[in-house]
Amino acid sequence: MVESPQALLYEPLDAIDPDAPINKNTDPELVLVKQKPITSSFRTTIKHLQSKAGFRARFRGIALFVVYSILLSMASTVLRVFPFVPRGTAPVFATVLPANLSLAWTHIVISDPSPKPWFRRLPAARVWKKVAGPSAVLAIAEQLAVLIPEVVAIHAGLFNVNPNSAADMSPAEKRIMALKGFGIFALCAVLGLILVVPANVTLTRVQASLLSDDEESIVPFDRSFGGKVIPEIVGGTGVVGLLDAWKTFDWSARVRLIKAYVKIFAMQMALSILFIGVAVAELILVVGKSDINKVISGPKDDKFFITS
Repeated sequence: MVESPQALLYEPLDAIDPDAPINKNTDPELVLVKQKPITSSFRTTIKHLQSKAGFRARFRGIALFVVYSILLSMASTVLRVFPFVPRGTAPVFATVLPANLSLAWTHIVISDPSPKPWFRRLPAARVWKKVAGPSAVLAIAEQLAVLIPEVVAIHAGLFNVNPNSAADMSPAEKRIMALKGFGIFALCAVLGLILVVPANVTLTRVQASLLSDDEESIVPFDRSFGGKVIPEIVGGTGVVGLLDAWKTFDWSARVRLIKAYVKIFAMQMALSILFIGVAVAELILVVGKSDINKVISGPKDDKFFITS
């Protein structure tokens, strides 16, 4: 989301052979070579991290991330208790309030290792207002990506299906139900792609624009964001705007990001299938292969009690 590969400009050296074509050119042109992004693959990214701080570089900022996640969950839970807080707004307020913690975590991740502990790298309180807006945009996008499919699923009747009667559905009804479920999944994916991803990228790039000048970035990126960031010392805000943060995120970086999301999703699916396979194998060992269908389908009688 941050890296902007640097382009190298150099003049070709003369060849040893005096008759080489490069030597016959009296006015050689400069050659522009664009470096391959470090984040083009997980392998190159991890190797780069290891070269900076060894094996533990994978977990840089994890302590602050845990603290931020706990505070986010607690704030959201507390806000939901109040009846005057509308549904869906509690996570938004909970995300905005500790926005400085998210900012500090991003700075730890995108900068070279520092001997300072995470609590000494927290930004000043006045910086909060610069990231509060983008944080709210991301939280709202996440809520829309959840609430819209939920409303559609309710109107599609997916929440009114009785699991006990699902086995008695006709093949046509099962196909319709499967298509509805696939449609909801596709809607979630589309909303995540057009709402959550741009909002997340925008927030991250806004946070990156606030990285202190005395901290070196772990990957190369244009701190001026194409001249869009005007330092406060000359009367600017010192931070990139929301629209500029997204517009300066070029298509090659967008493709790299989507590929990364696809790889992560594939790994999660592979792990889910593996764990499901292990769970089914353990179930077969415990209850026996002949009774596995009864356990999966559940009891037919409402008067069913689990006894030891």
